[in-house]
Amino acid sequence: MKKENILLFAASGFIVGNLFARTIEKHARLSPRKVLLDIKKDTDSYDGWIEHRTVPFQKFSLTHDTYHGGIIKKENAGPVCYEFWVDSKTGSILKINKTAQFQNG
Repeated sequence: MKKENILLFAASGFIVGNLFARTIEKHARLSPRKVLLDIKKDTDSYDGWIEHRTVPFQKFSLTHDTYHGGIIKKENAGPVCYEFWVDSKTGSILKINKTAQFQNG
C-alpha cells in the first residue's frame, strides 16, 4: 500500500469517527438517577422521585425533552413538596414549583 493511501484512510477514519461521536453526543441524555441526585444535593432535600421516560416541555418557543419529578425539602414550617422539570440533556432545571405542604398532626 502506498503512503498516500494510508494517510487518506487514516484521515477518512478520523473524520467519520469524529462525526459519529458528535452525533451520539448530540442525542445523549443524562441518567434520571444522576439528575435526581444532583437536584437533591443542590436543594438540600431529603427525598425525591423522577420519571425515567422523557416528556416534552415547552418553555418560551422551545420544546425540550425533560424528566419530570419531585422532591421533599424541610423548611421552617415542616416538609414541603416541590415538582420540577429538568432538561434531559443538560440537567438544567426548566421549572420548579411548590405543590403541597404537609401538615403536622
